[in-house]
Order: sequence, then C-alpha cells, then structure tokens
Amino acid sequence: MSGFTQHPETSETRQTPDPHDQWWQDSVFLTWYARAAGIGGVFRIGHEPNFGGGISTLWFGLVTDSGTRYRRNVVSALMAEDFPADGFGAMSGRYQQTFDGRMHYRAHDEDLFLDLTVEDFYPRTDFFPPDAGTVSQDFASSHYECSGRISGIVRLAGRDHEVDGLCHRDHSWGTRRWDTLLNHRWMPGTFGPELSFGSIAWHGVDGSLRQFGYLVRDGEVVIADAVDMAVTIEADGTTCRAGTTVWTLPGGERLTIAAAPYDGVISEHHGVGVVDSICELERNGVSGFCDLEISTNPRHGALPIRTAVRAVNVDGLSHRT
Repeated sequence: MSGFTQHPETSETRQTPDPHDQWWQDSVFLTWYARAAGIGGVFRIGHEPNFGGGISTLWFGLVTDSGTRYRRNVVSALMAEDFPADGFGAMSGRYQQTFDGRMHYRAHDEDLFLDLTVEDFYPRTDFFPPDAGTVSQDFASSHYECSGRISGIVRLAGRDHEVDGLCHRDHSWGTRRWDTLLNHRWMPGTFGPELSFGSIAWHGVDGSLRQFGYLVRDGEVVIADAVDMAVTIEADGTTCRAGTTVWTLPGGERLTIAAAPYDGVISEHHGVGVVDSICELERNGVSGFCDLEISTNPRHGALPIRTAVRAVNVDGLSHRT
C-alpha cells in the first residue's frame, strides 16, 4: 500500500460547492492537547450549503485535567457571519477558523473565550491509499491533514489556560454520505516534528473493512504496509478506555503506540455518533498526544447517545464526575 498527495496553500480556503449535490460538504477539524496547561479538545466546523437550506455544523469540546468540560454540538442555518473571507464560521461567526499563512481558531461563547494558532510540522498531505474504499469514495473524496504545534489562550469558566501544545488538523470537501459509515477508529497524533502518525479503520455499510496508516519522521512520510487497530470499549458501548495501533512498515519494522484517554467529547450528526478521546502519550522520554476517535454503530441505528462513561455528551459547561 503506497502513495500520498500533498495539497497547495489554496486548499486551506473554502472550496467551491457542487450546487446539485445535497450531500456536498466542506469541513475543517482540529484536535489538540497542551500538557502543561492540562487542557485539550476538538474543534470542527462543517458547511453543508445544499442541505436544509444551508447549514453549519459545529463540533466543539474542551476537556481539562481538573474535570471541567465544555461542549457545543450545534446545527444552525448558514449566516453571512459564517463566511469570513479567509475561512469558516459557525453559530453566526462565534466560532471561526481563519488562515493568513498560519491557521487560527477563535471562539467567543458563554463561559468561553478561545484564540489559538497552529504551526504545521509538515505539508498538507492526503494519506488515503487508492484502495481506501468507501471512506474516500463516499466520505472524504478530497482530503488532507497535518500535525503541528498549537499556542494561544483559552479562558474557560473564568480561568485562563496558556496553551503551548500539540495538535492535528484536517480539511475535507466533496460528497459526504454519512449513512455509509457503520464503525470507525481513527488515531492521529504527534510527538513533535520528529514523529507524527495516523491510522484509520473504516467499516462501511457495504460490508467493507479497511485499515491503513502512516508515519511522518522529520518531514519524511512513510506509508505503512499494514495497520492493526484495537480499542477497549466502556460498559456504555460508546466511549473507550484504551486503544492501540501497530504499524508494520516497509522492511518489516513494527511500531506500536498504546493510548489511554483521560476524557473525551461526543458529537452527533446525521445519525452518526463520534467520540473524540484526548490521550496523553510518552515514548522514549518524549511527550506526545493523540486523539482516539471512534464510532460504533454496526447495525446502523440512529438514536441519540444518552449515556457516556468517558466523554462529555451535554452542551455548555459541565464537570466530569
């Protein structure tokens, strides 16, 4: 399994929609963690201009080592404020991602102020292989991702968190048929410029199951020959207690990363429930992080997730118990 594509800077902006495709979407995603500040989270904005008169979807979550949590899982009508010239907005522009040569994330909400900037470790890269199947055919036909360093400030419930941490982000656009996904596991993360990684297992409604992944070592991309992912699911059947990926690389080298979440965020949209679990890592004395993102729905149900052992599933400010 080999091959990858790197995208130019013009890919950072909003893409031109297909006006005849109800399921066309353009979305940006960020997951991050700042170890010293004890805070991390996720930030996703998706625009679906042809669905329901035009909607924006927001998946936003913060989790802290003190137990304070914050979530917004909101679908709202696309407004003029959601189209900044240099990026994406949601909730009438209260949440924004903008690009001026560096990527910026900003939010201003009840009990919340956030202003973060990302510096990438390597070029914007689509790691999906030619035989990725339904994940690239029906979910992310145009896609790239990269890891980096994140810095700035988060003011949550009156407390300031000075952020200097690690992150992973992506951008996907094109047709997205949410009803083609049954289960997935995605584990992107980084230890810094010397080692970033990603792995994905994707179970499609057509019965297909694909696993693939990559490493980026000091800017050099290595596509794995084989990937093996496994997670330990909590009693709620939704959140996870641990996860492991094994990458088998060309030449036979094997690299294993085991992750244990300290907290997570649940986001739901179009019948899909996704858990993003923030994990602190350490390898050979170097600190890192990953997002252990999963969805588990093998029978294609659509009821909302009501019980969550290891993730926040209510909007606004809350506290882990």
